[in-house]
Amino acid sequence: MSTTSPDPYAELAPLRHHEPLARWTTLRIGGAADYFFEPQKPEHLAALLDRLEADAVPFRLLGGGANVLAPDGGVRGAVVHSGGMRRIFREDNCLRLWPGVTNPQLVRSASELGLSGVERLIGVPGHVGGSLAMNAGSADWGLWDQVREVTVWQPGGTLQALSREQVGPLYRDGNLGQAVVLEALIELEAQDPAQVRQRAEDFLRRKNSCQPVTLPSAGCAFRNPPGKHAGQLLDAAGLKGLAVGQAVVSERHANFIVNRGGASAAEIRALLEQMESAVFAAHGLRLRRELVVWPEPAAVCGDNN
Repeated sequence: MSTTSPDPYAELAPLRHHEPLARWTTLRIGGAADYFFEPQKPEHLAALLDRLEADAVPFRLLGGGANVLAPDGGVRGAVVHSGGMRRIFREDNCLRLWPGVTNPQLVRSASELGLSGVERLIGVPGHVGGSLAMNAGSADWGLWDQVREVTVWQPGGTLQALSREQVGPLYRDGNLGQAVVLEALIELEAQDPAQVRQRAEDFLRRKNSCQPVTLPSAGCAFRNPPGKHAGQLLDAAGLKGLAVGQAVVSERHANFIVNRGGASAAEIRALLEQMESAVFAAHGLRLRRELVVWPEPAAVCGDNN
């Protein structure tokens, strides 16, 4: 059971001790974080990061937990969760977003306002901050395509407003380095709300027809190599249904690993390695992981690899 605390940090953000990360990741895997913070405003997030850095407390950022494999041994130090920061503000045909806005919330709000541009995020779990960090989207579109400006915290306490051109995002990589998104301004196009909503529903229908939606997963395990689709490469290597313990390559989409009940982070890591080896043996290609694998704490595995 997690507990709240009158710790001095709590003036900056609600704090839980020994919080199980399996509650906060879509794979439903992960041991406890020593400290689990949930700041409620971007300025609270910036102040909290300043304090953690000044006190030399290691920390990790967690959004919707949709592309993260949390370690079985938990996290020594702090996990900072963005779920308390879910405000959206309209500015003409732009939306200003706090980092905890969920992707479904963004798609729904934009559709209701008749603003088009983020429909392809429908059915993608996660928060805007994490989606910007990894440039979430489809094979030919990413959220950064809509960004006019982001405000970020940098190590050392620097706050910066950066344009898309200054950041230089890449495919499945927001290119933010150690910067943390405090808010984002995205540009959209005014259209009939019914048409925007219908387009989003069409995207969702196509996704649900080919992706596993009934078991815990973390979305695509690997990035698409240039000109190819990772799912097709994995399928051609005969990997659908491959299992390590309770971690299984989905029968519906070979680029999805699902937790069929009680899978561990160690099982997921072992399965990822087998998938990588099989694709290299079959196609001579080394896949790059889209799933972000947090290392086990040193006390559990003896190192940070």
